[in-house]
Amino acid sequence: MTRLVLALLAALLLTSCANIPEQTAPQVVPQSETPLKQSLQGPVKDADAISVVRDFIKKSGKTAVAQAYLTEDAKRVWRPDNQPTIIGDDFSTVPQATGKENDPNLANVEVKGTKIGMLNSDKSFVSQPQQFTETVKLAKQDGQWRISEVPGNGLVVPLTDFNASYRPVRLYFYDGTKTVLVPDLRYLPGAPLAAPSDIVSALLAGPAQGLRQAMRSELPPTTFQRTNAVQANGALVVNLSEMGSMTAEDKELVAQQLVLSLQDVASTVRIQVEGLPLMPDKSDWRTADLQGLTEKTTPGANLPGDLVFGNRLRSLKDNQPVQGPAGDGTYHVESAARSVDGSQLAVVDRVPNGLQLRVGGRDEGLRDVGGVAKEMTRPTWQFGLQSNQIGNEVWTVADGAVIRMSRTKESNWQALPVNYTELAPFGKITELRLSRDGVRVAVVAGGKLYIGAVARSDNGGVTISGPKPVPEVNDVVSVDWLNQSTVMVATNSPTAPVWRVPVDGVEAERFSPTNLTLPLTSITAAPSRVVIVTDAVGLWQASEAGQIWTPYSPNPGPSARPFYPG
Repeated sequence: MTRLVLALLAALLLTSCANIPEQTAPQVVPQSETPLKQSLQGPVKDADAISVVRDFIKKSGKTAVAQAYLTEDAKRVWRPDNQPTIIGDDFSTVPQATGKENDPNLANVEVKGTKIGMLNSDKSFVSQPQQFTETVKLAKQDGQWRISEVPGNGLVVPLTDFNASYRPVRLYFYDGTKTVLVPDLRYLPGAPLAAPSDIVSALLAGPAQGLRQAMRSELPPTTFQRTNAVQANGALVVNLSEMGSMTAEDKELVAQQLVLSLQDVASTVRIQVEGLPLMPDKSDWRTADLQGLTEKTTPGANLPGDLVFGNRLRSLKDNQPVQGPAGDGTYHVESAARSVDGSQLAVVDRVPNGLQLRVGGRDEGLRDVGGVAKEMTRPTWQFGLQSNQIGNEVWTVADGAVIRMSRTKESNWQALPVNYTELAPFGKITELRLSRDGVRVAVVAGGKLYIGAVARSDNGGVTISGPKPVPEVNDVVSVDWLNQSTVMVATNSPTAPVWRVPVDGVEAERFSPTNLTLPLTSITAAPSRVVIVTDAVGLWQASEAGQIWTPYSPNPGPSARPFYPG
């Protein structure tokens, strides 16, 4: 009998083992979808329809909580992963007729407010300032009001709740020459931080829609996460699959993208491919090892900046004229710009019949590189392009036309075309500033600020693509790049003369107006430098939004035009 029982047990064990797959393919579960630890409490019992709608909208940033406000039928069709609409915190909820006068189990509530923008499917923000009006339909379910039809595209989130539920994440991609890494801002669910696997998934999907012609990824399009990114032995383990055949150089470019994109959630990243190190001789990659990657687009500490005063180029450090014809009075300098590395200089020189652009080495004679124009904006530089051995690019706007001059390897300057047709509807361009990495452009046109991408095709064509307005900022007179993803803006608004604006336009920040006297005429900014503005009195400096503007020294007066390299 004992032998029979043992035999049966053995047979059962063998049968059970036969049902276990020999290999289970690992899967990535979006970590933002893991169950919330908090209670999924729905509306307060016997809450009226308006209260249900307001609470639903305020809790929409946490979709698992908001779902409890829906009827069972609405839950089945709700798609909270749709592109959320972000509205201002001050919104109204007004009851509306349902069209069925005598049905006490139905209700309509109109939601009205200010639409700020929305998230694309790639989680990048798109500014869409306009009035927002949607109707939410409710029905009684078990005697309680529940939402039967959600407004708009399914997810409406007030700005404060959006900021509490979503985290800004900078994904990093390369410029067209694969020389510098450029941030691409996304907004991922998470509290207090976005989930590492969600960050990697967003990175693998490539640049945001509006930047795909301006940036590129070294991660192959076939690559996916083999498993969730997890912490293990002091490092975040990222296990990838389907990387294909790559050189050691390409692998290092991939590692730089991953490590910088994950720097807010991990200081050390262990990158694996099919469970093995990405590079045999290096398993762990640290953020601290990659700090030098921004040097090409950051002015060096030995370059204090310059200013134009009295039609001469002077040092911003001591107001003394610089060496060479730009500082000794040979040229009648109206405006100027220095390349990021400080080696090249561009000036707008007033000649008897108009203005002309001169370009050359820092302390040498400058070459006339274009025709004469009646109007010309201050020049702007891109860093040296390495892949095709062209040294530098300098742009300006002459009589309304965007001009792009490029220095060849023979040190000659040639005009190259720029497609700027998307700027045409905005009016007269009074300022154009390339970001120091050359991927984005800030444009002042018709007193408004626009930020777009510089798309570069494989055949050398360049297009200013997808310029978007910054709605909060008006009466703009000057703009400059504080860093790769932020601009500083000078306006002639009495209540908000200076703004700090992220490239996507989310929550532009006002600087204090204290001590500034309108009109403002110029602004300059750069990483780790004070912001300097010129007003009706002279030069003023500040570093943060809450600071009072203090006099900058030396201070030549209100006609001075200071600038940092770039």
